[in-house]
Amino acid sequence: VLVNGMPINDPSSPGGAANLAGIPLDNVERIEVVRGPQSSLYGSQALGGVVNIVTKSGTSEPRSTLRIEGGTLGTLNTYASTGGRFGATDYFLSLSRENTDGNDITPTRLRDARGSEDDGTETLSASGRIATTFNEQVSGSVFLQYTDAEADTDADGSTAGFVSVYQNFDSIFESRRLFLSGDLSGRFLDGKWRPRLSAGYTAQKSDSTDDPDAGGSVFLDRASNEGTTLRFALDNAFDLTPEHLVTFGGSYTRDEFESNGFRDLGGFIIDLNSDAETDAFAVYAGDHMTFGERFFATLSTRYDVPDDIEDRFTFTVAPGYYHPETDTRVTFSYGTGFKTPSLYQRFGFDVNTFGGFPSGVYTGNPDLKPEKSTGWEIGVEQGFLDGKATAGATWFDMEIEDAISIVFTGGGNSTAVNVDEFDTKGLETFIEFNPYAELTARIDYTLTILKSDSFTTTMIRRPRHQVGLTASWEFVPGTVLSANAEWIDIYRDIPRDSFGFYLDPGPYTLVNVAASHRLTESVKLTARVNNLLDAHYEPANGFVAPGIEALAGVEVTF
Repeated sequence: VLVNGMPINDPSSPGGAANLAGIPLDNVERIEVVRGPQSSLYGSQALGGVVNIVTKSGTSEPRSTLRIEGGTLGTLNTYASTGGRFGATDYFLSLSRENTDGNDITPTRLRDARGSEDDGTETLSASGRIATTFNEQVSGSVFLQYTDAEADTDADGSTAGFVSVYQNFDSIFESRRLFLSGDLSGRFLDGKWRPRLSAGYTAQKSDSTDDPDAGGSVFLDRASNEGTTLRFALDNAFDLTPEHLVTFGGSYTRDEFESNGFRDLGGFIIDLNSDAETDAFAVYAGDHMTFGERFFATLSTRYDVPDDIEDRFTFTVAPGYYHPETDTRVTFSYGTGFKTPSLYQRFGFDVNTFGGFPSGVYTGNPDLKPEKSTGWEIGVEQGFLDGKATAGATWFDMEIEDAISIVFTGGGNSTAVNVDEFDTKGLETFIEFNPYAELTARIDYTLTILKSDSFTTTMIRRPRHQVGLTASWEFVPGTVLSANAEWIDIYRDIPRDSFGFYLDPGPYTLVNVAASHRLTESVKLTARVNNLLDAHYEPANGFVAPGIEALAGVEVTF
């Protein structure tokens, strides 16, 4: 996952994943998604695709926004932003706060005699982006995002008699995340050579606390995980000929991870201390080719040198054809990818409660190998009605080797291992209809087929079928109605209250609706209902999502 082209994955999280909770959608200009193995462009972590979040920049006219929104579940959200341009410099700054009392995330079947309690969240976020043009050849930008969040978590616990407890009234998870990046871009040789020098730094820290509950868990837990990433990159784009855009460059990345804490089981103390760091170098080259107005192709290659792990060469080939007479586009890609084990997977040390053992621990495996992928896809898009409608379908097929999975080693203990390969293939389809500017609608369907000799934790919570519908209608000037609906049928999950087997959770349907009405050029009223059908579903088994929620607000721009 990238923000403005800079990776934000957290080296202290178990799988090295990114946390997007602190990036308000109001700050997002667009989201770019590239499917399939993309390590030839982005290195490790791009095993099966890339998401790049591009944040807003200032506009030529100064513009500020204030918004407040409140509703059920004790929810109160506020947002403020300002942006504009002074001479050759544009800016965009924002502040936001999201707060809710929430719902009890532990489902009724797992609650004990103490009843229910709300699990609330609060997220504070500040961001800024400044870009300037120094002269006709050199420009630069700086981006900063800081997030401070706190959530009640109902962490698993155990009584003194080793009876599992899932209702936890005082477990809290806090996180602080800093994303900082900057770049200098140039245009030389009459614009044919466009170098870009960039640097980025991320610092992400999380703290978990849990005190003993009266009549509940006896755990006294303290855990702190901190991960930092420092990255430098030099990227070049060169117009070799009108038909060939050549790209080349290199990067250096350093990840660090530190974990501290303990679990106190009535005087029996388990210390949770570990730390590790790793460096990685990479060089890449590619060619973006066009042949007339119909044929195009991309060839990308990359060589990564991660610390203490075997070097990796990856590539992607992606030809395509566009037939303007019928508005038909055909694309194909074939590529390889890889993902190095996270520092937590290799060197982490943490407690768990698998099988009801309160003294069970997770121990990292320093001998893990990288996950490797090989994949291809072929797709077609067809326009209709003079561009007012588009339909498309893409078949994808990817094979993953040495997938990393959590296995249990007895006594509630666990570790990470490389398991046998598994295949994921399927079909993505969509139909988009825009009969006029005031009405848009789109329906998407994705079928995912998983094949493996044995089901592993790597494969859990992946949708088998997923249907999405979005629509927006400005039925009178200034008044907009919108809706989105999802039907999801996932494969398998791990029961929160059991040990050693999987379950099929069944499908669920989620419907959200919203409306806005502009009173004046500066004032807009908003309203929305989340989970309109009040569906009961668990994104992860044992953790229930909120039911129906209604919110209303007002937005002022000036």
